[in-house]
Amino acid sequence: MRRRGLAVTRRRGRLIALLFLASLWLGALVSPVDAQVTTIETVPPEVDDEGRTASERVDGVVVMLRILGVVVVVSTAAFWWRTRPPTTGKEVEDEPVEVAR
Repeated sequence: MRRRGLAVTRRRGRLIALLFLASLWLGALVSPVDAQVTTIETVPPEVDDEGRTASERVDGVVVMLRILGVVVVVSTAAFWWRTRPPTTGKEVEDEPVEVAR
């Protein structure tokens, strides 16, 4: 009975992982400029000390956030891989404990 619940949990976990990876893949295909679709510029872009406009600075921030997201996902996966319990293919049952009277 326990094995069936474990299989359902693994199936659900795989589905969630697949959906998460698909969202990351689709997010990687979108250009950083698409993050600015809702902004309307009425004033000419200001140029900072390095000669970059506001849209270039926002593009840099979006790229850095994506890189940070990938680092978090990879480090989480590595941590899970290193700390996961061993899989032997068999359920380990608890041994009955003797009660002293």
